[in-house]
Amino acid sequence: MMRLSRRISRQRNVRYTTASIFIGTGGLALVAHLVLGTTPILWVGGLAVVTGLLITQVPTDRMPGWLFHLLPVIVVTEISLASMSLSPDGAVIVGLFAFAGPAIAFMIETPRAIAAHIAFATVALMAPLVLVETNAVTVLATLLMVPITWGLGMFVMLVWQHAEDQAQELEGLARRDPLTGIGNRRVFEEVLDYEFTRHERTGREMALIVLDLNGFKRINDELGHSAGDVLLQDAAAALSAAVRGQDTVARQGGDEFAVLAPEAGARDAAEIVAHIRGALRSVDAGGTPLEAAIGYAIYPTDARGSAELIEIADERQRADKVRPTPPLLAAAAPRFGRDTAA
Repeated sequence: MMRLSRRISRQRNVRYTTASIFIGTGGLALVAHLVLGTTPILWVGGLAVVTGLLITQVPTDRMPGWLFHLLPVIVVTEISLASMSLSPDGAVIVGLFAFAGPAIAFMIETPRAIAAHIAFATVALMAPLVLVETNAVTVLATLLMVPITWGLGMFVMLVWQHAEDQAQELEGLARRDPLTGIGNRRVFEEVLDYEFTRHERTGREMALIVLDLNGFKRINDELGHSAGDVLLQDAAAALSAAVRGQDTVARQGGDEFAVLAPEAGARDAAEIVAHIRGALRSVDAGGTPLEAAIGYAIYPTDARGSAELIEIADERQRADKVRPTPPLLAAAAPRFGRDTAA
């Protein structure tokens, strides 16, 4: 699938604008047929109109990948046929090849595929010089249009790749907690919605674990915010290492974290919590091991809705905060942790 096509397919105006170009070009070709009486351009115009109508009927987000490769071929072939039909004065249509390079780079993703399409466009551009009679103006226009087609195509490809890289970087920043590097609240909510839908369909259990760090305010007050930031970073790293590979770890804000454990029941959640406590106690919290108040809830045993599941986990986390510090349990199994098999 084309990375760009997926991005633009959400915009209906892009699809209908493209279709309008095909239909408009076809209409002009039909007018030229009426004026010049040239039969080949009639067929070219008809093909362009049919292509435009098909684009209006097929949403681009549902188009198979091969169709995105077919559209540029149709475009350059139609331009070439129109040039031949106007022989020997094909120069009046050759200028449309200036749009072929950008159009190809706009629809196709990989540089190799873009180069292959522009190479085909070059062959289509040169075909009238071999197959039909042309005048000197058409020859000159064709020879000038070859480097222009390549240059514009490569330029659009480079600009778009740069834009895509920046968009992906911004997307990553928007979904990542800037201090700890783990997921943020947005990621947590997206994954929670997705996993709820999936688990409702499969009927399997899922665990939501919430926690906040004990003594975090004391660290901030006594040692400063820089020390608090380091503690949060160390806690996030320990938390990520303690859970399973398929679990999602997110910072909710402040010293609050959440873990979403798909396909995990009460026994699994208890083992994950034990690993989290052990991992956090390896973190230095101002000269003492780091402790956390932790609560968890299980879908569908405890709740069947995400809001209720969060509420129950929060309630159990608050209750855990006033309990005596639980003993450190030995690691139960190597099945937990980012460095082990899920």
